[in-house]
Amino acid sequence: MERICLICNPIAKSGGAKETIEQVISLLEARGCSPKVSETAYPGHATELSKAALDEGYDLIVAVGGDGTMRETALPLVHSNATFGLIPCGTGNDFARALGIPTDPQAAVETLLGGQTRLLDAGMANDQVFLNVAGFGFDVDVLDYTEAYKPKCKNGSTAYLRGLLKAIFDMKLRKSTISFPDGSYEENVLLIAAGNGRFFGGGMEVTPNADPSDGLLDFCIVHDVGFFGVLSVLPKFLKGKHLGSRYVTYRKERECSVVCEPESRIEVDGERMPGTPVSFRILDHALKMRVPQR
Repeated sequence: MERICLICNPIAKSGGAKETIEQVISLLEARGCSPKVSETAYPGHATELSKAALDEGYDLIVAVGGDGTMRETALPLVHSNATFGLIPCGTGNDFARALGIPTDPQAAVETLLGGQTRLLDAGMANDQVFLNVAGFGFDVDVLDYTEAYKPKCKNGSTAYLRGLLKAIFDMKLRKSTISFPDGSYEENVLLIAAGNGRFFGGGMEVTPNADPSDGLLDFCIVHDVGFFGVLSVLPKFLKGKHLGSRYVTYRKERECSVVCEPESRIEVDGERMPGTPVSFRILDHALKMRVPQR
């Protein structure tokens, strides 16, 4: 039987993850498992706990939390022999959504114990690994405004909605030089997203053709758009129907680099990082991950 370590974030989903953590432990114990349970206490702690579990020889190291916990837990497991598992119980759960990992605790445990192990790609944004989506521009502006609104809102979803509306009304275009392997060009960019997964922002299908095992990143570039153009494009993101828009360029590539003015911070799986200029590239077959049976 696999040795399982759960790395749990009890404050995920504004504390709502606690009940899920308890259910997951009970469900695993009912199946004859005796998982090690480690709880995170500060930013970056999940990475420390994951590395310790890897050093201790655990076979299946599982993030129980949101997208931030997912990324932190996965970092030490890139190009390792351990398998990464995910019990999604955050606000967005975007990578889990792309992989079909259920949010219901019982179904998620069934995936852990009875799913298949696939080799998945990861991405790099400068020196930062990401599993799902990285980018800059509008999405970072939304996150900045969302953080400002969180103390004033009852939950993260309301803060995100207010942040989104604020970013629309204070819309910024950045003059960008975009370099792909076949050449460079300039655009006035609202957003560039590099997708290994399909979703960001809690379900917006920004890179709808992304496949986390095809050895490529999907680049979605929204450019030369005004206020009313944004209002027409954004609703299409919800269902991944924006690719035909004249404001959108979409490409599958192994790498891309961007210089922009004014500069922007970047977001990496929803976490804001030091920013542009930025280079994106793919990491082939970087992570062994437990996912639902096809």
